[in-house]
Amino acid sequence: MSNQQQQSILILGATGGTGLECIRQLAKHPSKPRIHAFCRSPSKLGNDQDLCQSVIQGDARQVNDLQQALEQTAANVVIVSVGNGESVAKSDIRTASAEALATVLKLPQYKHVRTIVVSSTGAGTSRIIVGMGIGKLISFHLRHVLKDHTGQEAAFYPLRSRTTVVRATALTEDAPTGKLVQFGDTEKSPTIKTDRADLAAWIVQEVCGGTKPIGGRVVNVTGANQ
Repeated sequence: MSNQQQQSILILGATGGTGLECIRQLAKHPSKPRIHAFCRSPSKLGNDQDLCQSVIQGDARQVNDLQQALEQTAANVVIVSVGNGESVAKSDIRTASAEALATVLKLPQYKHVRTIVVSSTGAGTSRIIVGMGIGKLISFHLRHVLKDHTGQEAAFYPLRSRTTVVRATALTEDAPTGKLVQFGDTEKSPTIKTDRADLAAWIVQEVCGGTKPIGGRVVNVTGANQ
């Protein structure tokens, strides 16, 4: 299926800041994709649940919950925006949920499903480079988060041909620039912040407006200078 045809999109981590922005921006897209929110606490969606065709309650770390969600929604795209809020404490939520989803997506009946994974600058082969050694301090502060994101990315490596990983700099709200810029794994990022609305817009463009199928890419992004 081409990205420009109507999509059925399952969002994991739908009640987080980025997940909610994805719901809102997908709902505005002229292609009118079918939006399905997957979360542990549907009440946290508030009025945004009215923008979804369905809301599925479940645990993103459980293979059975994820398979049921894919069956129920007939999703051909999954947006993975799972996290642990603003906490930098040790956690495996991203890795565990990625491993569970990858297990499902390896099944023959889901070989058509493509995935966009929200990761972080500093995960995988990328580095946080700010200057004057500050990047190393930030990386140490975020070491548990970055390890979890790295594990998340690794889980999708066997499915890399149908997975796009987008690594963003520090996520913020209410300061969109209207544009994201890309940079290399070991390059200094042009800015240090990415607004969630800008990130969601990038994801929606990849899902609904792209000319190429989702997959085979790892992209580092940050907000443009205003």
